[in-house]
Amino acid sequence: MAKSLQGSRVLVIGRGSGIARAIALAARDAGAEVVVAGRNQEALKAAYAQESGITTETVDVTDDDAIIALGERLGTIDHVVSTASARARGRLEDLSRESVQASFDTKVIGPLMLAKYLRPRINEGGSFLLCFPVWRLSKSRSARWR
Repeated sequence: MAKSLQGSRVLVIGRGSGIARAIALAARDAGAEVVVAGRNQEALKAAYAQESGITTETVDVTDDDAIIALGERLGTIDHVVSTASARARGRLEDLSRESVQASFDTKVIGPLMLAKYLRPRINEGGSFLLCFPVWRLSKSRSARWR
């Protein structure tokens, strides 16, 4: 039996699809007030336009000032879930250091900074769930980083 989130405020960082959307809808259905935040505000608004109980915000987890500003706009929060990602895609031999660093900054460093700056705003008994997507290197005729 799922625990009720009635009266809780849940912040989901991610896109308007996939894991982020599933978490946002599940939290809302469990009674939480849900805020979904990501870099593309227009896409988030469109994705959640028909969903009651879910509002959208803008944040870039690679920008500390943007994280701090989000915290100031939201005030206190009960739970934070980060599914932020940026992919370094392509054949291994074609990947640039910059694309891999940008991916790492979004997937690993950004969520840690999110926890750093939002921790003081988390209510007693609250939680952070930082999803660090796994990179996969598949060996095939043309190895691709996914």
